[in-house]
Amino acid sequence: MQRSYQLALAERTRLSGVERDRLLAMTSPRSFADGQFVQHQGDPGDAFWAVIEGHVLVGRYAEDGAFTAFAVLGPGDIFGELAFFTGLERQVDAIASGPARLVAIDRPVLRALMTADIGWAELLLRSLGRQLAVSLDIIDAERRLPVAERLARLLAAMAADAADGMTVRATQQQLADLLGVSRVTLGAALRDLAARGTIERGYRHVRVLPPLSRPA
Repeated sequence: MQRSYQLALAERTRLSGVERDRLLAMTSPRSFADGQFVQHQGDPGDAFWAVIEGHVLVGRYAEDGAFTAFAVLGPGDIFGELAFFTGLERQVDAIASGPARLVAIDRPVLRALMTADIGWAELLLRSLGRQLAVSLDIIDAERRLPVAERLARLLAAMAADAADGMTVRATQQQLADLLGVSRVTLGAALRDLAARGTIERGYRHVRVLPPLSRPA
């Protein structure tokens, strides 16, 4: 199980207005209702996605039906390109969070985009390079940082995606899964951060206070 909030730990690669308009000139967006799956874990990676309107929740369902959220993606965000380029199956589920419109970028569309503007190649290289950098940061953090510091980084990243920039809506078990630690260890880390005055704990949520709310 992937246990890292990878999609939020580094600056995202987003489409510019020009790139968005060029994409929409070549292909039509698909509409998704609230709660509708955009993709399932295990699907073939025959295209990747660009969010045009609305938001998409990316995460993974466990065998017991519990869902662990990795990130909330908004207009201009792209995702799914790793499976697209490697030929691997989808590693995450993606679900519309409210009404959303997305464009599926398959190989013919991508080739047409790159023929019209080589900047698309640079965009995708930045995105893939970002994912590699994030993965290396995660490995480094897991080797050298105590759990409380790793939790602080995770909460700051998740808070950046929240509507108010502060409230992380997740259970202790979900946070423990994201960090790859036990619930007992996670609880101790939460108490540590609360004692420092950097978070406020609530039922199924954590309120992240400045300066922790600014991702490291």
